[in-house]
Amino acid sequence: PLSEAPEELFQQIMAAKKEELENDYRQPPVLSNNPAYSKYASVVVNGKVVAAIDNNGFVETSNAMAGDCADAIKEADSSSGISNGPLLAKARAESIAKSVNGSIVMAKTAMSQKEFDATPQPKVTVNYDAMKNDPRYAELEQLQKAHYTYLAQAMATSAC
Repeated sequence: PLSEAPEELFQQIMAAKKEELENDYRQPPVLSNNPAYSKYASVVVNGKVVAAIDNNGFVETSNAMAGDCADAIKEADSSSGISNGPLLAKARAESIAKSVNGSIVMAKTAMSQKEFDATPQPKVTVNYDAMKNDPRYAELEQLQKAHYTYLAQAMATSAC
């Protein structure tokens, strides 16, 4: 039985089983209230928004503009050397605006890179309360108890 497996193997298997269980109860972070995901700017052509960029630098555009924007984004990414935040958003907005002969309209929610860097990044959480109600959680606890019992018996036997 697994409860009698060598300690290292038992711990590896238990860690894998626990991670698998936790994965089932992971909850994505809520981004709607996080200023890092608020709008940084829009690129406008003839009064029409063709791209919206958030403070992370993520770009939202229509399918019709996707090709133009994708090329501009690649150019901005390669020339800026920035991986995220308002500096990336700025580089992408400028590159897109240049490629489509548009203008940049800054959002009231635009952040500076310093503000962005100081903003806690959202994290995935695990709903441990729900996980503890899962029958697999009880199985893991039982397996751990069986392993402790086996180890105690093995130690008692070897002491004799």
